Amino acid sequence: MSTTLGKRKREVVVATRHRRRSSSDDGDDQHNAIPPETERDIFKKYFESTFEPLPESPTVLPPPSDEDEGEDDDGSDDPSSREDEDWEGLSGSEHEEGPTTVEVVEHWKATNDSEDAEFRRLQYKTFMSSKPPKEVEQTTKKKPKQQPEEEDQSEALNLKHDLDLQRLLKESHLLEEAKASSTLGAHRHKALDMRLQSLGSKGSLFQQEKMPLTHRKGILAKAASREAFRRQEARENGIILERPSGKAKSSQSRRERGVDVPAVGKFRGGTLKLTKKDVVNIQGAGHSGGRGSKGRRR
Repeated sequence: MSTTLGKRKREVVVATRHRRRSSSDDGDDQHNAIPPETERDIFKKYFESTFEPLPESPTVLPPPSDEDEGEDDDGSDDPSSREDEDWEGLSGSEHEEGPTTVEVVEHWKATNDSEDAEFRRLQYKTFMSSKPPKEVEQTTKKKPKQQPEEEDQSEALNLKHDLDLQRLLKESHLLEEAKASSTLGAHRHKALDMRLQSLGSKGSLFQQEKMPLTHRKGILAKAASREAFRRQEARENGIILERPSGKAKSSQSRRERGVDVPAVGKFRGGTLKLTKKDVVNIQGAGHSGGRGSKGRRR
């Protein structure tokens, strides 16, 4: 290190002197201060702990020059140079040359080649086939899971309640018709008749197709009087009812006659009686007896 002193600018060389410390001082310094290690040294220690140390290549030193020889002579008394001479290198066990082994870890499952080839062949055959795979067929053929017994019982109970409600709505008019004078057996028979019709019966038991004409007229008159009384009572009480339905026209306007009955006129007492209208229908419209403008004489 060169410094300038005063105006003369004299160059002064300051040399560093190494002070030898005692063994006690060195021990205390080793505990107090640890020499810093470079990243390369740390990596080298970790590598050597995992693998074997690499062989060191011999270093070729350049030929010493004259300046270097002079410096060696001057620094022969330096204690650091003596320590370098005393160091003999690493132990011989580390320098022993031998085959280096590398640890290889393979993560794979040991399988038989024949089984693997057979599995690949089956996969290719399934892929090229036009039929769906068996696994899909099995999933489609699976039956749906059976519902618990509690849900089945609740559904059956709900269905029973629905049927009871439907019967009540259909038979509610029977309750309105019930009176003190009427018997319960008649209402019971009507309810049974309605249930038979709902199950598919052809007709009602209370409707007779064949009966005397006087009985049928009496039944119809009784029903008409009952309907008129109901409407009159509703009108007096301010109740609005539905409009009365018209009479249904029968599809067969005329009754079919037998085979031996003549189609024209009436046969009574062994004689056929023809009316004037029947005669006109037989002769046709062209044989009219009246005189018109066309029937005048020229």
